[in-house]
Amino acid sequence: MNLPVPKERPPSVSWAVSSDRQPDAFEIYRDSFTQLGEVRDVAHHGRAGFASQTRAHLFGPSIIARARSSGQTLAREAEHIRRSGIDHVSVIVNLTGTTGDCDGRTLQAEAGSVQFRDLSRPSVASMSGIDMVTVMIPRTAVPGWLLSRGIHGLVLPGSSAGGRLVASHLLTLTDVAGELSEAEGSAGIEAAFVIAERFLGHQRSVTPGHADAIHRTIRERAMALLDARPPDGKWSAATVAVAIGVSRTSLYRAFENTGGVRTYVLRRRLARAYAALRGRRGLSPSVELIGQRNGFPDRRSFVQAFRTQFGLSPDDVAPSETRLDATVAETEAPTARAMHDVLTDWIRTGEAA
Repeated sequence: MNLPVPKERPPSVSWAVSSDRQPDAFEIYRDSFTQLGEVRDVAHHGRAGFASQTRAHLFGPSIIARARSSGQTLAREAEHIRRSGIDHVSVIVNLTGTTGDCDGRTLQAEAGSVQFRDLSRPSVASMSGIDMVTVMIPRTAVPGWLLSRGIHGLVLPGSSAGGRLVASHLLTLTDVAGELSEAEGSAGIEAAFVIAERFLGHQRSVTPGHADAIHRTIRERAMALLDARPPDGKWSAATVAVAIGVSRTSLYRAFENTGGVRTYVLRRRLARAYAALRGRRGLSPSVELIGQRNGFPDRRSFVQAFRTQFGLSPDDVAPSETRLDATVAETEAPTARAMHDVLTDWIRTGEAA
């Protein structure tokens, strides 16, 4: 008799902090959130009854999380954006209302609405309570039609058929996420965009060679080539195009939504370096060696590029307290430490993968 092969479960983390058990629960939560943004508007009397719990799953380069927490305001300003180095898009379903601002665009989302945020742009969101699903996807994996709409602050109302359908899908996805393989979870996230596509008025061109799929394949092939050998002066857009069998024009088009080939490659190298710095033990490997492994010929060029991207020196990056591949068993109790920093590490590792 052939027994079914157990699925390899992707990494997941789970935590719960509460002032009922930890007098400094709010401070634990706030400090954990530092790399993603700033927590505001939690009054002192609210801190006395503060509670937050989250379970998050990593599917390929994308993260899906279900979070519940006391009311608060979450802000991402220029300093947070620079330090995090995150170039992702976030899809959020909050079962309570949200108000705020997305880089000058007023945010007014009723309970159950589907919100879209560009995490490379400033935002402020105030919520009387948090009961939300958050999905974070690399910009390179987001359909081009959605990016062209001005995604930051876009809302599918919870009272609309499209909003209800996408929200229901994502809520169900988080409920079953612990039972899914990486491929199944990734397909579930991609399906959310397929559903949203129709309700946001985009008509997909029904052709075998859909542009987004083609461009994604070109990017994957180009990055696999460059990852196999750190980029140096011998690699140019022309030589990369020849090596992967596409025209230089096709290569440029595949990377145009990511800031261009050179910018994307540099950001990817720096993301890999940041993840390596977070994953090291003590001072090993050295900053110089991590820089060299990621295509920087000397310490000076590495430090300069790193500081330009993240606003701090590689020497200032603290090692992670948790393994980046940590998986929390379904039967294991959530940790008493908020781990937003692990989610940020996952994002950087996903950008570098």
